[in-house]
Amino acid sequence: MIIGVDGSYAILKNNTTEGNYSKIVVDAIAECYVRHKIYVYTPQIEHRGPATTLAALANVTVKQPRKTLNKTLWLNWNGMVGELTRHHVNVYHGLAGRLPLRIRKSHVRSVVTIHGLAYKHFAGDYGWWERVKRAFFARQACRLAYGIVTTSRHTRDDLVNLMGVDPDKIRVIYPAVDKRFLGNAIAVELDAVRAKYKLPEHYILVVSSLLDHKNIKAVLQAMTQMHDQDISLVLLGKETDYYTHVLRKFAQEKRLMHRLLHITRAHAIDMPPIYRMADVLVAPSRYEGFGLTVIEAQACGVPVITTSGTAQQEAAGEAALFFDPDDTATLASHLDRVLTDTALREQLIAAGRQNIERFTYKRLADELDDYYHQLLK
Repeated sequence: MIIGVDGSYAILKNNTTEGNYSKIVVDAIAECYVRHKIYVYTPQIEHRGPATTLAALANVTVKQPRKTLNKTLWLNWNGMVGELTRHHVNVYHGLAGRLPLRIRKSHVRSVVTIHGLAYKHFAGDYGWWERVKRAFFARQACRLAYGIVTTSRHTRDDLVNLMGVDPDKIRVIYPAVDKRFLGNAIAVELDAVRAKYKLPEHYILVVSSLLDHKNIKAVLQAMTQMHDQDISLVLLGKETDYYTHVLRKFAQEKRLMHRLLHITRAHAIDMPPIYRMADVLVAPSRYEGFGLTVIEAQACGVPVITTSGTAQQEAAGEAALFFDPDDTATLASHLDRVLTDTALREQLIAAGRQNIERFTYKRLADELDDYYHQLLK
């Protein structure tokens, strides 16, 4: 089988959810189905690292437009469709929630992954143009695609209820946990990362974009209610106006600034050690398309606390403690328990390691391969 994929996020926006997902999908298929040939299409290559890594896989070829005035139009409109035909692609997978708008003019069977509809639930976190753009591409992709992949049942239900998509057209296929987070780290590596980012000895970890619906303020509020008034919070996410005007201001008012470390960006190879040295990961979001940070923490042997009634609970299985997004008292109680109850910590860590067996490269590749063949029939 010859598979084409949208590689723009994997190469140009590789630190996003869509970028991480794209790399995992390509790696999983390339590793588990060496007989398949994969073309990764991107309008340009700005970051040599991801492009070089993907191109190093024996059955993967990274493709750019040969000549075009507008490379974005090449990816989203018509230019790439000609490339798919020229490369005899059987299935094209839009890994970042969009498809070329003229994909139906080709013989190619198209699949799109929709990662979530947060912009419909929390419009205030997105500018009007961002909302319009996301809604347009999602709607068109769902209309054009022969099949739709969602990374959770939660997102599948959103597509059905908010966009009227036929549920029979949707397949829920969970992502895999990135292999970077598996295995063990040596002490020297951990010490080097701790020194590099000035990490405290003990800390709560939150890895998230800093937007209102991510509910990070709930963690700061819980810190004021905990018995442990020494534990620090390491917040990893790009700085936003919401961080500056709401989160930072709240931390200053509650005298938490000395316990707050904000890391705007960490190198990909440093992420596993940052997870492993955390006492606990909190994933407090009100809405996620899945919950990659949850399974990444579990893979690193870190206890997880996350929100109930979300796709993050779906990802965590029975291997986490849960709280209502508005119930900061329960979050504070969970944090105190995880930090002091050794038996509970070990129970959560063991359950987490068992839970991530649901998210292997082999399982992801098998389910995608089965779906591709189904669509080709």
